[in-house]
Amino acid sequence: MEQLIHVIYVSSAVPDITEHDTLKFLNQARTANRKHDVSGMMLYVGGCFLQVLEGEAAMVDVVCSTIFRDKRNMRRVLREPIAEREFPEWTMGFEAVEALEACRLLGEPLLADPVSRIGRIESESAKTLLSIIGRRRWQSDRSGMFRAIRRSG
Repeated sequence: MEQLIHVIYVSSAVPDITEHDTLKFLNQARTANRKHDVSGMMLYVGGCFLQVLEGEAAMVDVVCSTIFRDKRNMRRVLREPIAEREFPEWTMGFEAVEALEACRLLGEPLLADPVSRIGRIESESAKTLLSIIGRRRWQSDRSGMFRAIRRSG
């Protein structure tokens, strides 16, 4: 088995993005991730997408190469080896989070502009926020109604 990695990146959403646009993007991401055996989580926070992709290094790199062809403002936060996947059941989990809530969860002062803070997020804060939201989402979703599409055949 090849080494597992995760890649975290942040990107700016187009100003007039709609819920329909987001669902279309998520369906495309889930299809590509399933094809490459990649899992992950994406947050929408104040006009930015914060996303982690995890899996075998070669497969994550293939998915990332497609994503980074996009013309939006994107920044890779980190790429590093991992011992195991944090989101193994999700082709792409998703959650919209208020920017102030994201800063509160990170224990950061609310006086700073929370939206620009997410755009400049550093690696440890990004990993923490994705992990907190991912765990909270999984634990609170008892009905399965909002659960991300599972990685299946």
